[in-house]
Amino acid sequence: MPVYEEIYRPWSGRLVPKPKTWWIIARTGIQLRWKRAMMLLILLASVPFAIRAGQIYVATRLADRPQLAEFIEELQIDAGFFAEFLRGQAFFVMIVIILAGAGLIADDRRFRALSIYFSKPVRFWEYALGKFLIIGFYGGLVTLVPGLLLFSMRVLLSQDASFLGDYYWVIFSMLGQVCLSLLVLGGIMLALSAAAGRARSAAILFFAVLLVPDLFRQILPGISGLGYFSLQALIGQVTALLFGQDLPYDFSGWLGLAVLLCIAGLSLLLLRMKVRPTEVVR
Repeated sequence: MPVYEEIYRPWSGRLVPKPKTWWIIARTGIQLRWKRAMMLLILLASVPFAIRAGQIYVATRLADRPQLAEFIEELQIDAGFFAEFLRGQAFFVMIVIILAGAGLIADDRRFRALSIYFSKPVRFWEYALGKFLIIGFYGGLVTLVPGLLLFSMRVLLSQDASFLGDYYWVIFSMLGQVCLSLLVLGGIMLALSAAAGRARSAAILFFAVLLVPDLFRQILPGISGLGYFSLQALIGQVTALLFGQDLPYDFSGWLGLAVLLCIAGLSLLLLRMKVRPTEVVR
């Protein structure tokens, strides 16, 4: 029988969508970085969480103990309590970002893996998003996750819903603070990793970018404009703004927010410039 007279049955199966490329990159990177050093760091970062959890328990369940009256009177479980917790986690965030992100792109450039990535149907934003989610995952483990657990603990131990009614907005403040911090710091780390070419060089540059401007700000406290060059001061200013606290530095919190967003944009631009030449032209 001629081929043109053959009758073909339509395919009745179901197409199984492939996993998103950015998700594969993120999942693989998270698994590869779950090593002893990272686990130990996260364990150390949980110590402040345990201390804060103990304070919440004492303030809510042991408030009627006369021997603890002075301690409980000084302990205020309010928005500032959670803001101070996030500030206290800044050191752990810095180390986590270095461990998780210093080699993310530097190693790909060193071992010439970028050409392999982009020889497949992978776009730049998928590659960048997957790498950023690796940093975001580990950064969130030491900031947002324990912060939300502390807030939930305070709500569950309350006798009524007054705390939740007064401070429900703290959840969004924590979410905004953590997302903004990781967006800026993670973006800088990825850009430096792409520019430096080696993980160790990227880590050193990240330390310098984070600490040197803040050192000059502390040496010359009379010059308020130096705060715009200090990432720690900028993040501290925006944190106070989000949690309704008095601004710790003498410059605008909203302008500080704009500067942080500009830094994140410039980091993305630098990352794009360093990764783009390695893409395979189709």
